[in-house]
This record gives sequence, C-alpha cells and structure tokens, in this order.
Amino acid sequence: MEVLTINDFYDFLRIQSETKDNLIYRGVSNSNYKLIPSVGRIKNKKGENLSVAEEKLLFKVFKQRAYPFIKDYKNDKLELLSIGQHHGLPTRLLDWTKNPLIATYFAVEENFKEIGTGIKNDNFSCVYIHKPEKLVKLGKKYNPFKIDSVKRFMPKHWDKRIVSQGGLFTVHNNPYESWEPDNLQKVLIHKNVRKEIKTTLNRFGIHPGTIYPDIDGISKHIKWLRSNEH
Repeated sequence: MEVLTINDFYDFLRIQSETKDNLIYRGVSNSNYKLIPSVGRIKNKKGENLSVAEEKLLFKVFKQRAYPFIKDYKNDKLELLSIGQHHGLPTRLLDWTKNPLIATYFAVEENFKEIGTGIKNDNFSCVYIHKPEKLVKLGKKYNPFKIDSVKRFMPKHWDKRIVSQGGLFTVHNNPYESWEPDNLQKVLIHKNVRKEIKTTLNRFGIHPGTIYPDIDGISKHIKWLRSNEH
C-alpha cells in the first residue's frame, strides 16, 4: 500500500481498525531501512560485524556500569536488554508497537532523509506490519543469546514510554542479517504527505508529549508547535 495523500492515510487507518488479526507495527523514516537490530548495524575496529562474544561483552560492561540503575533486574537478561535498548545500547532487539498510530508517528517524526539517488522507493517512509503466528506469552523467559529463531518479548512496564508507546520487542537470533519473515507488509508513506500526517496525528493526541511522557517530550512538542514545520 502507498500513502500519497491524507485520504490514503485515513484508508490505512480504517483497514487497521477493521482487522481482527494480531498485528505489530514498526515505523521507519526511510522505506529502505531493513529490519536489522542496532547491534547488527555497528562494526568493530576492523570494520567487521560484531561477533556474539563482542556483543556479550557490550552487555556485560553495560550491566557492570549501570548496576545502580538496573539492580532490580540484574538476573533477567531480557529485561536488561530491553532497558539497554531503551537507553541506546546496541542490542539484538527491535522495537515494535501494537498501535499503528504510534508506528506512523515514528515514520514521520524526524525530517526526511534520502539514502541515495536511484535507490528504489527512496522518496518514502515506511510502516512495517507483521502478523505473528501466535500470541506472545507474557513472562516467558529464555536466553536471548541462545535462541534459534526470532522471538517476541513483552517487557514489564518499568518505564512510562513503554506504556504510552504500546511497546514490545522482537529478539533476533541473527541480528546481523535483515529479517524478512512471512506475513510482513510494508506501507509506504510519500515524503510529501509526511508533514500533513504529523499534523493529523497531533490532532489525534499522538505527539512528543504523549509518545515521550516526560519533560523532554513536552519540550519537544512545544518546540514543534512553534516551528514552521507545524
């Protein structure tokens, strides 16, 4: 599906509101961004992908240095990875949401950046839609470094942003390769309609002040309201 006008966006929302499927959504600012977790997008000093050992070392250092802030979760690898992801640590997790409005906001939040001339669909942002085969099991524990397939994880509501964003994660057994599962759709949002969609989302109550329910989010929302973008 391509969203070229605001009416196309309303059609997208109507379709999502009428579905009975268990769907998760991820918004990205350019449709050419693949489903690769953050740890799979960084290189070591040799310019190579991180090994699992190097990835585990990052995690170990994080646990050691962040201990005063994470001691309540010191023995829970999944929760600790989600906290690290939340604060910018490269991990094998990808952020998703159950709310298509939230995913759309993340697709249009920042100024549009083209990747390169001639790349297919480089004029579009994107909302990924995935239909998992099963419901995620709350509280299920597993070692994220010893899985043989992509799994989902619903974190505890330890942060207001997780609650407001309807957040959950996919945990990737091979975070260095693009994930292209069955039942994956891409909704393309043309760059020329992004501004209008962002204004519409604001009317729906989807803006930095609600996405990031803290002083930073409030300040970002006020700045946007007074900018020429709005």
